[in-house]
Amino acid sequence: MDFKVGDMVEKTSGYKWPGVVVSVFHTLHGTPRYVVECTIPEVAGALHIYSASQIHKTK
Repeated sequence: MDFKVGDMVEKTSGYKWPGVVVSVFHTLHGTPRYVVECTIPEVAGALHIYSASQIHKTK
């Protein structure tokens, strides 16, 4: 699945990480990666990088 900047997403397994895709880029191998800014108040603004298989759209 492809995501775009502004998509609301959440990590699919393990710890919760709801947030917004704030950047999309490709690795040197051409694999897309998505920077997600967390929206949980306690850590709002923190960024994590995920592959498409690690996140899903929530809205």
